[in-house]
Amino acid sequence: MEEQYIQPNPISEQLDIHNQAQQGTSIAENNKRMQYQMEEVEKNSAELQLDCKDILIEWYHKLRQDVQKLDEEKGIFDWFPVDDEKKRLLTDVGVDKFMEILSSYINKETLLSNFNEATINRRMLEFSLSVSALILLKYEFIFRVVSIDEASDILKLSIENKVKREKLTCEIGGKEFDEEATRKKIQLELVTRMEYELGKIQEEKRKVNLREFESLFTQMKHIVESTHNRAWKGEERGSLRRHLNISEVIGGGQQQQQKQKRWGLF
Repeated sequence: MEEQYIQPNPISEQLDIHNQAQQGTSIAENNKRMQYQMEEVEKNSAELQLDCKDILIEWYHKLRQDVQKLDEEKGIFDWFPVDDEKKRLLTDVGVDKFMEILSSYINKETLLSNFNEATINRRMLEFSLSVSALILLKYEFIFRVVSIDEASDILKLSIENKVKREKLTCEIGGKEFDEEATRKKIQLELVTRMEYELGKIQEEKRKVNLREFESLFTQMKHIVESTHNRAWKGEERGSLRRHLNISEVIGGGQQQQQKQKRWGLF
């Protein structure tokens, strides 16, 4: 029995070619879209890893003595200005000066550097010396000083404390105590040595400022040192490179699977 000859159908063949072309175009578009998405993820991940903005913002608030507490309206922890300006340690100029120093050490360029231990130690010494020099040369500009009103309140409180001590002494000794006369006497004594008393107040405030700043300075050194340690022997650059290599391997594998499916291997 003779085999039947099947006439080729040009229309069917054209449709098959068209469908294959559309399938190939769709796969190519999917590959491009996946590649673009992966590149965006890699870019965002690298930028996030090298972003120092949050650290610097936190330190801006710390230098201003702002308070971090729960914002009940937003339901998140946020920074709030200190409730009393007298509690502030630094002036606005002081905050700006220290932020300039921190920004020059805590940045993307530092993270992408390649430091050995000796270089890190040298840069940490430079950081400490720059802060110390700023305090020594610009103390009156960077630290908040006692105002005339504050000094007046301190002197008034000092007078009242002396009156109370005089009263206690008289009571113990069984002597009469004239409060108004005692207060006037103490006030006259203070008038004759007003400059000396104001100098004492300023000096005590200076000591308090330096003691409080010592704690901040220690924290500043720790965060600067941590930033430099991330650049030890190029660790941060190596971490980014390894991440990109892994992403390329994953992306290449996905593209190879798409090609195999396209040519009907699976």
